[in-house]
Amino acid sequence: MDINFEIKNNTGLIILNRPKSLNALNLKMAQDFALKLDEWKSNKAIHRVLLIGEGNHFCAGGDVKSVHLSGNLSDLKKQFFLTEYKLNLSIYNFPKPYLSIWKGVVMGGGVGLSLYGDYRVVTKSSKFAMPETAIGFFPDVGGSFFLSRLNYNIGVFLGLTGHVLNSSEMLELGLATHYCPEDEIDNLVQHFINSGDIKKFIQNSQNKSAIFEKREIIDKCFAGNIKDIFNNLKNSSLKEYYFDNLIKKCPMSLAVTVELLKKGKSKSIQECLEMEYKLSQMMVNRNDFAEGIEAVLIKKHHNPKWSPKSIDKINLKEIDDFLETNTSQIF
Repeated sequence: MDINFEIKNNTGLIILNRPKSLNALNLKMAQDFALKLDEWKSNKAIHRVLLIGEGNHFCAGGDVKSVHLSGNLSDLKKQFFLTEYKLNLSIYNFPKPYLSIWKGVVMGGGVGLSLYGDYRVVTKSSKFAMPETAIGFFPDVGGSFFLSRLNYNIGVFLGLTGHVLNSSEMLELGLATHYCPEDEIDNLVQHFINSGDIKKFIQNSQNKSAIFEKREIIDKCFAGNIKDIFNNLKNSSLKEYYFDNLIKKCPMSLAVTVELLKKGKSKSIQECLEMEYKLSQMMVNRNDFAEGIEAVLIKKHHNPKWSPKSIDKINLKEIDDFLETNTSQIF
């Protein structure tokens, strides 16, 4: 089974079980997850929920490779994202303590399965990123909600660049809640199952945080629309890495991401997810999505042919209008 459920001492245990695929979330997993969470919500014998990934990683994201390979006429493009985003909202509204162990990689769809719970425990190996602009998509699963609320335009920075955060940075940004040494994780899990408490095993992160040393220059450079951001970076100390990083990403994804986060800042989590669902249906049916998946996840040559090729060819007003009018209730 790609996802397993157990009950131990009033704790509902959810195990993502695709270690060879870094526990990437597929449609069946999301459907089973949603059904079990709904069942446990009203089950008085379940006092709390624990989510873990089998193997060395938590979850690398949604299984977008399968979405792409399903073909243009497949209903999977609709069903996967609708099911995933509804599940994200259910986790946000889940009334019982909800703990996720962010060991190893936590990216994209894996963030959506865990960020909205009460506790996210990181270790020295934890790596957080929203890398969707590299595949012709955008930071979804509520990225317009949680990234837009980070100070110093760090959310825009993360959403555009796919920058990987370490455990200290996740804690400083409030994305993670606690740190635990890797060799104490099993004890923490057992203690949570037995008592619902994790404090006994919590320590300070041993990783160094670099992101806050750059927060003022990030705040300045990642302000405005995508064209402003490119111009800002060209004349900054961040040019050598981040400008060169962005010109390899999908131009439409970059432009959409900036405008999406602007809209999301004033919206509820449900409104953000609804906005993202409708945007997802536009993005997965563009050729850029197919190009990105093939280049990054299948053929792995990392040289996609984007259309348009540069942000200069993008009409930002059209993107703004699309996002503004595309927010009717669907959940």
